[in-house]
Amino acid sequence: MCGIAGVFSPAGAPVAAAELRAMAAAMTWRGPDDEGYLLESRDGRRAVIGGPDTPAEAFAAGLPYAPSREAAALAAAGATVADAWLGLAFRRLSILDLAPSGHQPMCDPSGRYWLVFNGEVYNYVELRAELAARGHRFASSGDAAVILAAYAEWGEACLQRLNGMWGLALWDAAERRLFLARDRFGVKPLYYQWDGARLRFASELKPLVMDRPRRAEARCVHDLVAWDWVDHEPETFFAGTLRLPPAHALTATGDGLRVWRWWDLAESAARLSADSPYGEAAAVEGFRERFDDAVRIRLRSDVPVGTCLSGGLDSSIIVATAAPLLDRPLRAFTVGYAEAAFDERAHARAVAAAAGAEIFEAEPDGGDLLAVLERLVWHQEEPAAGPGLYSQWHVMRLAHEHGMKVLLDGQGGDELLAGYHRYAFPYLRDLWLKGRLTEFTRDVWAVGARQGHAETWAKVFAPWLPRALFQWGRRTLGQGKERVVHPDLERAAGRCEPRAPRAFGGQLSDVLGWEMTARFLPSLLRYEDRNSMAHSIETRLPFLDYRLAEYVFSLPREWRTRGTTTKWILRRALGARLPRAVGERRDKMGYETPTDRWFRGPYAGLLRDLLLAPDAATRDYLEPRALARELEAYLAGRRDIGLQVWRWLHLELWLRAFVAGRPWKPGERA
Repeated sequence: MCGIAGVFSPAGAPVAAAELRAMAAAMTWRGPDDEGYLLESRDGRRAVIGGPDTPAEAFAAGLPYAPSREAAALAAAGATVADAWLGLAFRRLSILDLAPSGHQPMCDPSGRYWLVFNGEVYNYVELRAELAARGHRFASSGDAAVILAAYAEWGEACLQRLNGMWGLALWDAAERRLFLARDRFGVKPLYYQWDGARLRFASELKPLVMDRPRRAEARCVHDLVAWDWVDHEPETFFAGTLRLPPAHALTATGDGLRVWRWWDLAESAARLSADSPYGEAAAVEGFRERFDDAVRIRLRSDVPVGTCLSGGLDSSIIVATAAPLLDRPLRAFTVGYAEAAFDERAHARAVAAAAGAEIFEAEPDGGDLLAVLERLVWHQEEPAAGPGLYSQWHVMRLAHEHGMKVLLDGQGGDELLAGYHRYAFPYLRDLWLKGRLTEFTRDVWAVGARQGHAETWAKVFAPWLPRALFQWGRRTLGQGKERVVHPDLERAAGRCEPRAPRAFGGQLSDVLGWEMTARFLPSLLRYEDRNSMAHSIETRLPFLDYRLAEYVFSLPREWRTRGTTTKWILRRALGARLPRAVGERRDKMGYETPTDRWFRGPYAGLLRDLLLAPDAATRDYLEPRALARELEAYLAGRRDIGLQVWRWLHLELWLRAFVAGRPWKPGERA
């Protein structure tokens, strides 16, 4: 797990080591253990800055070479190759192959291919054996060397064989081509800028934007405020800076750029559907086998692996599955609050005790909210949609304090397996559209009763139920979000309300597929990546193993949810591993944070000062009078819009820090 950056300048200014060094220095937390750089000119002259104490076999003979302890000094001094048109930079968090041979930039034994790589390829052991049988040699025992050999063997098609998470850049010196790629779900980030002459890329946004004027992307600001849509593909909140979308690759040559999709969940699931076992026992066993293997290969590490543990179903299943596979007690990290409504620690403790895991707990009280929020704004780099980041920050900080570098986490389970209660509505729509009226009638009242609306549904909602079910899914939901959008922003954005595309042949699968690949999960993965990497921790996500995802999407929808029972196949396949009280949970929390009480209490004045100030950074984006009305109604307890308030606040602080050039510090008046 690392941070990568680079510049390819086929028609622009030459690349210098000082530029690469500045890009790497803007994300040192992603790789505190080592750094390295590569410069190459058009005629093939190279400089390698940093590396092991003695030249490794991977470096081609005759390369200029300097040990890693001198890398910073050489880079700061401006070491360069005259007229260099390619530069690669690397910050290392050592997890696999802790020896100097794991250093990057790494080249294959021929010296033709050079790689900087952020992430993990979990099936590198199997790929290494296959490639060794084909005659490939490896200078490192880690996964980066396997990627180089895989690319040499299969070219760009090697991505289809990788199981993991990555943002990578690979330079083909013979073809004079730079190849960038991102994993299937975008677990690891990769951003870029292209002006027609120079391509700059990095694992985070700061290396690309901090050395130049910054302007907010109006469309992204609008969609955050109006529709709760945070991370777009390929747009970022910084105008002119793009993210490489998940499951996409990019090639850059002297002739320009090409970006394309290399994997599609709907197409892959459709290919599996014809062979998927629709019998219940076979479907359950197929799920169990894939999940168990996803956890097993994510335990591969040369440093200890721990886990996040909220006490919910997903993280609990991971703990129960991973703990027996280790030769030492698994370390689990959780957070809770004094308020019972925001505390799942009783469930987390029960899971840890049953699995024989050590549990470590954090209990923040909100007193550090402002200090943490300042760090969240800086590390997240773009606005965030909810205060769960505060709880997650404390989990990562706790794990860091106990020396952890790798954690498993349950991200993706809700989107894959319909874990949110809102997914009941597209499930009911499927039943209605398929004419399964007996099941529809049974489940619609069960869902209503589960959500406390049975009487309302019977008297008012039932006559209009079919229409309401078809209309569900619109994100505004009458909560007044759009009322605070400034008219100028509305005109500048020019956006149409987003809808789930019909890609999977069913209402529920369409919504889940959209939320996994575009609508919702991308922002959760960004939060996870930034919060973990801010503490130099890699998180691994078994529910996003592509084999498991393709399999689940190839099955009929009833394997995911049945009436009020969410994650049906997960409970059926793995629930016996959990304490009964946890395995049968129907409530949904997941790092809930008592920010409403804090906002309406000790921080109410600060909210007014920041958001309603005459010089508020959001005044060009949020209509001041509407914002004041909504905020005062919230603070008085008349409006339940705490998530919107968080978004307004995070947007304000983001604009101040990155656009207006006047970042706010805790303790300051607005």
